[in-house]
Amino acid sequence: MIKKLQKPSSWWNAQTPKQKKAFIIALVFSLIILFLCCFVLTTKELGLTAISNYLFGEGNSGWYWLASKLFSDGIVWLEIIAIIAVAFMLSFIVNLIIGLITWRGKRSRTIGSLFKSLIKYAITIVAIGFILRVCGVDVASIVAGIGIITLIIGLGCQSLINDIVSGVFLVFDDFFDVGDIVVIDGFRGTVIEIGLRSTKIQDWAGNIKGISNSQIVTVTNLSREATSIVVNFTIGRDEDVERVEAILAEALPKIQKKLPKVIGKISYIGVSSLKESGIEIAFSMSCDENDRYQVNRDMIRELFLVMKENNIKVPFNQISVVEEKK
Repeated sequence: MIKKLQKPSSWWNAQTPKQKKAFIIALVFSLIILFLCCFVLTTKELGLTAISNYLFGEGNSGWYWLASKLFSDGIVWLEIIAIIAVAFMLSFIVNLIIGLITWRGKRSRTIGSLFKSLIKYAITIVAIGFILRVCGVDVASIVAGIGIITLIIGLGCQSLINDIVSGVFLVFDDFFDVGDIVVIDGFRGTVIEIGLRSTKIQDWAGNIKGISNSQIVTVTNLSREATSIVVNFTIGRDEDVERVEAILAEALPKIQKKLPKVIGKISYIGVSSLKESGIEIAFSMSCDENDRYQVNRDMIRELFLVMKENNIKVPFNQISVVEEKK
């Protein structure tokens, strides 16, 4: 049985703190750009005639100036800034819409991540085309001649093409989704983004590793099924094993209630090994991969409390200090 995770109630709750912070910054930046553009274009309507005349010419309105610049040569640097600002806002709005549509479920977020990456590259390419046109470059001639240089670019960008093709296959072959815990090249972490060129995974410490899609050969997905773990606990070597097992038979149902992250039943396996310090006993259980370390810690704590309550010795390293007599 696989434990069902509690689904977030809204798109906002589904975001990580880092994603929320990035969203707020992007939203504020977009609103500032929009406000400044509207303010500058409406200076004449606001009664700031001197500023309007200085920026747009005697008697001209900012909106009239904007319309005329769209169909004639204007100030190049200003047009470039406008193109970049529009591209930024367009990217932000489209990514927001995709995020709102695909926030439910790992599969949806995975496809959304791929589309966000695709749109980012598309908007960037289109913006570069407009900037080149503003700078006087004949973009039409470049597009017409692109067929001739395609082969040259293809030979020089084989790794890029491999990454893009591999990224598409990763999504549609369903190897893993955004939010899954995976092990790639010995690096264990949560998939936070699947892009056209690379996949990003983040470990428990917050370290992010980017891996080219074409370099992902083997993947261990730890999130598709419940994870089975074994917890070992050592009791004193002089303890009566049968007495301890009888106490555990009573205690395990109580421990089970205290560990809601455990899936299914906690099972006592038996004596796993005999050590110099004592007798090692083992327990098996299942949980979500996200919870495996916390479940292990909680289980050891509950076992220690049971042993302490029943006067069962738990061995641990001790240092004896002997004072030499003079």
